[in-house]
Amino acid sequence: MQNALKVEIKRLSKRAFAKSEQQEKTEQKYRDRFQKRTGKTAGVPKKRATAVPHRHFDPKFCARNANFLAKTIWHKVLNCQYEPIPAVNYQIPKPDGSKRSIMAFSIPDAALANVVLKRARDRNTKRLSPSSYAYHPDKNVFDAILALTDFDAGGKLFAVQIDFEKYFDLIPTGYLTERLEDAGKISLTPHERHIFDRFLRHRHCDYKDYSKGKFKRRHKGTPQGSSVSLLLANIANHELDTALAAQSGKFVRFADDVVALCRSYEQAQLLERCFYDHCSNSGLKINEEKSPGIAIIAGREQELRGYPHFDYLGYRFGQEGLGVPEKVVARIKTRISRLVNIYLLQYLDEGFNTNRASTVPHAYDWDLLGLIYELRRSLYGGLSEEELRAFIHEGKMLRKMKGLMGFYCLIDDPSELRKLDGWMLSIVRRAMVVRNRILLAKYGKNCPTPTNAQLATGDWLDTKAWRGDDLPEARMPSLIRGWRAARKHYYTFGLENVEAPTYVAYSDVADLFEY
Repeated sequence: MQNALKVEIKRLSKRAFAKSEQQEKTEQKYRDRFQKRTGKTAGVPKKRATAVPHRHFDPKFCARNANFLAKTIWHKVLNCQYEPIPAVNYQIPKPDGSKRSIMAFSIPDAALANVVLKRARDRNTKRLSPSSYAYHPDKNVFDAILALTDFDAGGKLFAVQIDFEKYFDLIPTGYLTERLEDAGKISLTPHERHIFDRFLRHRHCDYKDYSKGKFKRRHKGTPQGSSVSLLLANIANHELDTALAAQSGKFVRFADDVVALCRSYEQAQLLERCFYDHCSNSGLKINEEKSPGIAIIAGREQELRGYPHFDYLGYRFGQEGLGVPEKVVARIKTRISRLVNIYLLQYLDEGFNTNRASTVPHAYDWDLLGLIYELRRSLYGGLSEEELRAFIHEGKMLRKMKGLMGFYCLIDDPSELRKLDGWMLSIVRRAMVVRNRILLAKYGKNCPTPTNAQLATGDWLDTKAWRGDDLPEARMPSLIRGWRAARKHYYTFGLENVEAPTYVAYSDVADLFEY
């Protein structure tokens, strides 16, 4: 255990070094881009002080002293004296306007959590419900989606969806402690129980108060940001899994997101009762405003409340198969609109580099090309148009499959993707018209104003005016084209080589552009 802890401390320290180095490179890239586009020198922010005043957050110190830290921490664990260094509480904005509390633990504490999680999870994998798909070594979000599509109602389909209110933040500590102490439900060593207990009651404070020592102690919820939270979240809902499994129908749980399917209203009522009984026993709360409850999934009006579909894990489940939810479409549009504004319009307000004559020749536009490449990277996960063409039409192997279209390889109904393609062409065309008007008025320059068709084919680029050796891929990316490649990859090779997003990424589809 001590040796495994030392190795993990070194790994996390190395990862922290790499992250810091990548961040510096990214900041420099954007400074260079700003100067190239505006002709102005980008300011360099002052280096702020160390994020926290404790040396256990310093990767250099932890890498040099990994053996000593591992020995010291494990000695404290053996004597039941272990206490995590106070964590830093960061408030991360969520799509709905609220904030998610994320705890940043010190490198040695994070390493201990990782090691303990792996050992405890591997020992208890068979005890966890087969219908629980989050934080499982052999399951991911794709498995959860496929499990729901396998259910055959044989007639009317009833769906039961209940949303827990701030699940990770409000799980009662006393309830979790009882579950951890129950040897019949989970197999843990005394030292593992001690570690889990300490993380459930760890100290923390905001970044600005850390140096002042204004620490608070956790009294409820799990420490999001620590890997031990993954196992604790599954333990908290294990009794719900057991109750739902005893009823007719089928259910899938991914962390706190649960949907149950059945064939009759009586069965649906029993499934719904399982949620309320679990909340009564555990102290969890149901978010009544966001919980759809019981509904018939049908394309026409029924005697009870009916919907033509239900949304789950970023997908829309309907009679026509899997599709894209409306809220996902809205988030994709928001993300694309932001990129269009950044690449085509934002820098014009800051100024324009009139000293570089080739910045915007009429035949092509560097910023438009940059936008196209950025959208392609986001939608295709880094694949090029040529790679997609060769795979779709010639069967040439793809080097990888990820990105937004990789996630949506299971879609049966691509109608929303087709609409998004048209919308994306339209918004870029309209932005180019505005861009050209601003350039002419302010700087006496013009830029291409291609039609939708020219953007779709890439014909807006005058190849005769291009002075480089290799012609760029000027064709706008297409969600339908990306879906065709992802769908063919799925039918040909399955999901083994498709990179599944993290829980946070799938729950906020904007993050799928980055994962």
